[in-house]
Amino acid sequence: MKVLFFDVGYTLVNEDAVWEARCREQAQTAEAKKLELSAADIYHEIEIASISRKPQFRTLIDKYNFKEVAPYRTELETLYKEAPAVIQALSQKYELGIIANQLDGLKERLESFGLLQYFKYIISSWDLKVMKPDIRIFEYALGKANCVPQEACMIGDRLDNDILPAKTLGMKTVWIKQGFGALQKPLSKSEEPDYTINNLTELLKIFSS
Repeated sequence: MKVLFFDVGYTLVNEDAVWEARCREQAQTAEAKKLELSAADIYHEIEIASISRKPQFRTLIDKYNFKEVAPYRTELETLYKEAPAVIQALSQKYELGIIANQLDGLKERLESFGLLQYFKYIISSWDLKVMKPDIRIFEYALGKANCVPQEACMIGDRLDNDILPAKTLGMKTVWIKQGFGALQKPLSKSEEPDYTINNLTELLKIFSS
C-alpha cells in the first residue's frame, strides 16, 4: 500500500454540531414554520436521504421547494479527538491524501486543525468541480499520487460516495461508521468495504504492518 486517501466530513471531522445548527436554522425559516416542520423533522429527513443515497440537504430543499436555505457553518466543525495521533502515525508509513466533497477553504481548515502538514495530496470537489461519487475525482487523485488503484486505499463514512466508486476502480476501502453514513447498509457486493471500523484509532490495527 502506497497512499491512504481520506474523506473529511464524519471521517476526520465531526459535523454533529453543524447539522444540528443547520436543522434548527432551517426550522426557523418562515417556509418551514408555515409547514410546521421542526428541527427534529428536518434532521429525520436528512437521515432518510442518507439511507436512500440521496444528497442530504439538497433533497430536503427540493422536496419542500425551500427558497431560504440555512448555511453549512464550517466554524462548528470539530476534529475527532483521535485524529491527530492517528494521522501522524500513518504519515510515517504512507503517503496521505484527501478526496472530499468540500466547500472552498479546505486547506485553511485542515491547517487550523493542525493536519495540513501530513497530507501530500488534497483533492477537493470545490477545486476540481467534480463531486463524489463521480469516479473522475478518484482517477484524478490516483494520477496526482502517481499510483495504480491497487496501491491506494479510500477511507470514508459513506458507502455511496466513498466505498462504491473506490472499489469500482480497484482501490482498497475502509468504511468508518460515523455520522449519517453509519445508517447505510451495503446494497450489493460492490458496496461491501474491505474493512469496517467505528473510529479512526482502528486504522492503526489495519495498517500496522
